Amino acid sequence: MQKPFFLMIILIISFSYLSHAQNVGGVALEDIKSTYIHLSRVGSTFKSKIRVSVDFGQRLRDDRLQKSFIVDSDGRPIEFNSMIDALNLFDLLGYEYVDSSCVNEDWPVQYLLRKKKSEMIKEEE
Repeated sequence: MQKPFFLMIILIISFSYLSHAQNVGGVALEDIKSTYIHLSRVGSTFKSKIRVSVDFGQRLRDDRLQKSFIVDSDGRPIEFNSMIDALNLFDLLGYEYVDSSCVNEDWPVQYLLRKKKSEMIKEEE
């Protein structure tokens, strides 16, 4: 009984540590103040890892897609195992799934997320 609980605590601490090192265009993920964000899958369907582009309303030029990738503290793009991996990270950061859109009927590649109501109340206090 104690092992699963201990493991869960370690995972939560690990995710919170990792999220502090991750940013988009110089903004730390935990410092994004936008109510809504848009996640897009970027990468080849033949690769096992993907990159994720985050739009939270920041100003980007068309030729600067790289600036919307989630990167580590050294500026290298973070690669996720899947979009679910990225969605789980944003769930830990206080966002919830709203909708997804599909490029074709089999592959949803864009996700709309919203800050959880409990997170918005915490920010107001």
